[in-house]
Amino acid sequence: MAVHGRGPGTREFSSLTRRGQLGRLRRLGRSALLRYGIDVAALTTLGYAENATFRVDSRGATYLLRMNRPHVHTAGTIESEMAWLSALRHDTTLRVPEPVPATDGSLVVSVRDEAVPDPHLCVVLRWLDGRFVDKRLTPAKLALVGTLTARLHAHAAGWTPPEWFARPRVDALSDGAKANALSSDDAALPGEHPSRDDGDVVLELFESLVSPADAALVSRALELVRTTARELDGSGSFGLIHGDLHYENFLFNGSEVSAIDFDDCGWGHHLYDLAVTLSELRSRPRYDQLEDAFLGSYAAERPLPKGYASHLPTLFVLRELQIATWILESRERAAFREHWRKWTREVLDWLATSLREIER
Repeated sequence: MAVHGRGPGTREFSSLTRRGQLGRLRRLGRSALLRYGIDVAALTTLGYAENATFRVDSRGATYLLRMNRPHVHTAGTIESEMAWLSALRHDTTLRVPEPVPATDGSLVVSVRDEAVPDPHLCVVLRWLDGRFVDKRLTPAKLALVGTLTARLHAHAAGWTPPEWFARPRVDALSDGAKANALSSDDAALPGEHPSRDDGDVVLELFESLVSPADAALVSRALELVRTTARELDGSGSFGLIHGDLHYENFLFNGSEVSAIDFDDCGWGHHLYDLAVTLSELRSRPRYDQLEDAFLGSYAAERPLPKGYASHLPTLFVLRELQIATWILESRERAAFREHWRKWTREVLDWLATSLREIER
């Protein structure tokens, strides 16, 4: 009898390089695609930092295969993501990915292989044409993104999810907090966020893996974020949002823009979505123009919450806390092993500077 993860002549999955792990995941991905009746001509790796994603070229069609990282989402939470995408496709003209059902009608399939330690939940989406724009991101393009974001929020505000719908809070920090939010009825309700339990887990993580001084810095940041969250709770600007709409999650195709990768969608303040988009643009020479175009086009569709300008810097802090926590929790994964200390230090140095500016 083969031991899970140690088939004949195989090494433990966790000890493999990123390339070695991807080799096994590609084989697992081909097994998943059989469940969709897709005849694969080529399978091209797109990313493997969180989930593993592949471009699938088949005869006459192109798809995206996403293999979700184990122990974060459940089949139910991924089905909820697919439900919102399906509703967006049906109810609007917004360019978002179209879920593809398996041959049995399922939108999520689970596959396993003895050379990979955990079952993987997989989805297939129709390919969206377009290109990422980084340094050539202009105010005109950001205006398109602002309009798209506002219309995503407008749809979610008017949509009634199915009774079984379950997505986490987008302002959770740790994987454990995301999982706990899914098992309660509080994810879509105001309250203290990030929660005290979530914060305690994160503080222990920073104290044990980095330093007590850095944990104290994170503690200050958490209190600042909680104050902003309480003020935003009364703004009426809360609901289902994308949660990760940075410049690698929107595609441009001529005068059209698409939103992709709804894997982090969940419940949160609308301003958080806007903060995510702006947070990675802060160092751009034309940042003020980009921000004005983005927020202006959003405001033309939906009102910005009261005090948004003063809240954005704190939501930038929340975003960086989430990134630092993600790095620490992922430190043993192949893509993080060599660099997690350096990446964490960079975030903490930025955090210290930002807190000084906000608190003065």
